[in-house]
Amino acid sequence: MKVDNDAFNLSIIKNQSFDKRKFPFKFNFQAVEPEESHTSAYEIVPKNVVVAARSSQEFTVSFNPSSGVGLFESILLASPELAQEEIEIADDPEDLPKKGTLGIISLNLKASTISPVLTLDKTTKLDGEKHIKLKHWAVADEEAPSNIQKLTFSNNSKADMTFNLSTSGPFEISKTKTNTGAKHPLAQGTPTKVLKKKVETMFVLQPLKICEVSVKFNAPKASE
Repeated sequence: MKVDNDAFNLSIIKNQSFDKRKFPFKFNFQAVEPEESHTSAYEIVPKNVVVAARSSQEFTVSFNPSSGVGLFESILLASPELAQEEIEIADDPEDLPKKGTLGIISLNLKASTISPVLTLDKTTKLDGEKHIKLKHWAVADEEAPSNIQKLTFSNNSKADMTFNLSTSGPFEISKTKTNTGAKHPLAQGTPTKVLKKKVETMFVLQPLKICEVSVKFNAPKASE
């Protein structure tokens, strides 16, 4: 017996327990499994497996949210059933436990994510932003200030942080340096002798590691 939106399927089955003579039949409540989610942040491997008698099976649950931050909750459900080989060799397959009568395995999953934040070695101004100041003299002079400012980004979180640096306007990244041990999957490899090495701008910054970035101001010529 089943009605739409029911949480259980109800059926009357033969009682195979010790009290089957007194109660030859019993009500069987079987939880209705929801459809498999294809957008969950969790994944279990393998999804289907046959576990041999007197053996164990390991499953790997991975968490990989594609977007957004906050709380991610999910429930993993599994309904054990006898393998088809066992059913085929049984004298009376009708007497074997059906799917759902062996219980349901459930695993509640919960994880929280936070917005990634790179810490910059500059103080926050009254407008709530961080600024750098670059000075440029219109006249060339040995005592003129440098048109390059060094910034230091640090990862104070407990997880690796992946990011890409870029500039706009009359600014360019002239040099970068980091002490992280991880490498961005899209970062360039070892340059050849023919090609000039480009400044690295893609990083995977490990916890408590830093990345030093030199920003250059390409000032227009005085005649311009």
